[in-house]
Amino acid sequence: MVQEKMSMDRPTGGDTPLRRFRGVLDSLKLDQRTSRDGSSYAVAIFNFKDLEVLDSTEPFPFPIAIIGVGYKPPKQSRGGTKWDALAGSLRKLMPQGPDPDLLVGKMQEWVQVEHPLRGALQDDEGHPLMDGSTPPKQLWGEVPTLCWTIASVEGLGSVQEADDDFNAYLVALADGKTEPKFYEVALTDSKVMSRPNIVEAIIGRKLLDTLKEMGKITRDAEGILHKVTGDAPVVAGDVPVTEPPTEVAST
Repeated sequence: MVQEKMSMDRPTGGDTPLRRFRGVLDSLKLDQRTSRDGSSYAVAIFNFKDLEVLDSTEPFPFPIAIIGVGYKPPKQSRGGTKWDALAGSLRKLMPQGPDPDLLVGKMQEWVQVEHPLRGALQDDEGHPLMDGSTPPKQLWGEVPTLCWTIASVEGLGSVQEADDDFNAYLVALADGKTEPKFYEVALTDSKVMSRPNIVEAIIGRKLLDTLKEMGKITRDAEGILHKVTGDAPVVAGDVPVTEPPTEVAST
């Protein structure tokens, strides 16, 4: 057995105890690293100052925080990564051109949220789940994983506001249409197409069911979709334009 030589380098493993915080992004950079097997990988490093801890698994009495998120260029990634979760939240706040450099110098709130990421499956006791082949192979699937997401940014509003605005946009788009007509219009709408998760929900025929479960729309006996206001649907109005609305300023 080969014994690993002790190192006096600064620690880079593990994760921060922070779960939610507010702070000013002081700087960011892409850090190129090399793993023990010689392969290279990149980590996006976000340096925060003026920190206000909102939630943490242990005391964090520091005015700064360094958040690292593994990065792979979109053209080399299949998605379902921690970077994809972070980038997805930024796309909601900057739908026309998400640029992380524009976050520098702004007060913002970050929060860790569970996302389904592809990973090795384990049982309740933490043992690997194997298939029935010979030799057995590790089973892979979606694993709920805590990922950093951006909750709000000074001057850009909050992701919750963006989600609420977008839901209202979808409802207005569906109002007065049949289900097939809604899909036809939605899949040619630039704002809808800029959100891959929404496109996936449309293709999977899940989006309208979700909006109905949220109490946002109803379907009449003729199959026409209606926006819900209070306890009754309203008369179908004009279809919204395909250009996104003006960004909501933070309060």
